[in-house]
Formats: sequence, C-alpha cells, structure tokens
Amino acid sequence: MKIYIAGKVSKESVFKTHHWRDDFCAKLQKNLEGVTLQSIDPLKYEVGTVSPMAIFEKDCQLIAKAEVLVVYLSDDISVGGSQEIMIARYLRKPVIGFAPKGGKFNGATREMFGKIIDNYQDPFVFATCDVVCGTIEEVAEALQNTTAIKSSGLDIIDKALGR
Repeated sequence: MKIYIAGKVSKESVFKTHHWRDDFCAKLQKNLEGVTLQSIDPLKYEVGTVSPMAIFEKDCQLIAKAEVLVVYLSDDISVGGSQEIMIARYLRKPVIGFAPKGGKFNGATREMFGKIIDNYQDPFVFATCDVVCGTIEEVAEALQNTTAIKSSGLDIIDKALGR
C-alpha cells in the first residue's frame, strides 16, 4: 500500500529529525497483517530547486501517487499538513488523521470563551479527516480497512455551506 505521511518537516520538531517517517512506518507495519507499506516520504524525493511552487508541485504529485494519506497531527504541526489534507481530499484519497489522544487536537481539556471543554476535538481535524485515530494501533486498523473509507472529497465544503 502506497502511503503518504504528512506532518512536521523541521528537525526542530517534537520528532528531532527530518526522517521520523521511517520509524512511524515501522511502528505501523508491526501492527498490520497482510499489508505492506510503501512510504512516499516527501523529504526523500529530490526537488531540484527549493522554490515554493516546486515543493508544492512535488507534494501534489506524490499525494496523487498514494493510495492513502496519513497526517501525523503532532502538537507542533505547521500549515503544510493541513494543506496536504485538502490536496488529498481534492484527489478523493482517504485521509487518516493521527491526533494523539490528549494532544491539542484530540481529547485535551481546552478553555474557549470562558468555558472549559473536556475531551476537545479540533473541528478542522475532525471535519477534514475521514478517520481520526488517537493511537498508532488505531491508525494501523484504519489502514487495514481503507477500502471502507470513502472520501467525500471537497464536498464537505458545499455541505458546510448548505449547498
């Protein structure tokens, strides 16, 4: 299964390395039966230039080659991961969000407008990912069942607008 893993790029992230996707895939693979992962790691493909458009084009092409996009929603994720979610949705690829339970996107306690919200679920994560998982094991389970995930593409926007 060809899998594009979106997430933090900087080695100054919580992962402390550019190549955290290798370890992440190895952990996923240990929890999979009958599925072999082929990671499409955006940092392992030569861009040839560092222009913003070249990087964007490369990522779009890599997401198009993937069967599924998994986005690792670490507490320090930046704008690129959210854009990769929407690119995958545009291409109608299944999107599996890994938002660790208790992190800022999934299950934390959050104060909003003077109210305490327990078990907070970030609306932009839970609305744009087809499945949101809190553990690596849940991500592996979702990967085992990707044929059951039907991405509605960008139709979620029309639905939100009542169209």
